[in-house]
Order: sequence, then structure tokens, then C-alpha cells
Amino acid sequence: MKNVSIFLFVLGLCMIGDVYGKKSMITVKNEFSPESRKVLKVHCKSKNNDIGVKYLKIGEIMSFSFKTNFWGTTEFWCYVYKGPDYKRFRAFTAYQASGLFVKDGSSYNWLARDDGIYFHKNLLPTYFKLYWL
Repeated sequence: MKNVSIFLFVLGLCMIGDVYGKKSMITVKNEFSPESRKVLKVHCKSKNNDIGVKYLKIGEIMSFSFKTNFWGTTEFWCYVYKGPDYKRFRAFTAYQASGLFVKDGSSYNWLARDDGIYFHKNLLPTYFKLYWL
């Protein structure tokens, strides 16, 4: 009985950490060249949360924060479309938890540019990730 009590106490502490853990953030920014005057259509969602469709003018940012679930299965994916006709697009996994009891608190930054999609985490260097389709 004592072992069960200890197990439940430790499990409770883990759950409190999940409830009060660090929030992570996803940002998507329209970095098309000013000459292009293109709008970026963005739609991000997870299994349980739909952030909705946003239209970003050049220089505008869409961001949202979230906590990784207790089981470490949180995943967000985004669809970005290049205006004005929105025929060129990309779909990508914007965040995927790396395992059980993850308390990330990082910023995942996605940049839409004329030649494709770029990424950087926190203050690390930006790098090319995907071409437009």
C-alpha cells in the first residue's frame, strides 16, 4: 500500500508539472519581398485545436502558444498558401513533441519567403526547410 501511495504522489507531481509547465509558441511570418505584395494564407491545427485561417500581409506575424500534453503526443501542423491565387502551398509539421513528460517552452518560428519556407527555433540561426509546391 505504501508503494502505491508513493507512486500516486509522484504521478500527481508529474501532472501538476504538466498543468503548470512551460508554454511553447509557434509563429508564422510573411517575409515575402515587398515588391511581390503577396498575402500569406495560414491555417494551423492539431488533433484537438484548430487555430483557424489567417491572412498575413507582408511583415505580419501569426502566433499562438500551447502546452504539450501529459503523454507527449502533441503535434501541430500548418498549411501555408502563397497569394494572390493561393495555388502554391506547403503543409508541414510545425511542432511535434519528443516524448513523455516534455516541458518544452521553446519558440518554433516559420518564415514564408519568395523561394520557400524557412525555420528557426528560439534564437538559433534560420535555415531553409521547404520549397513551394
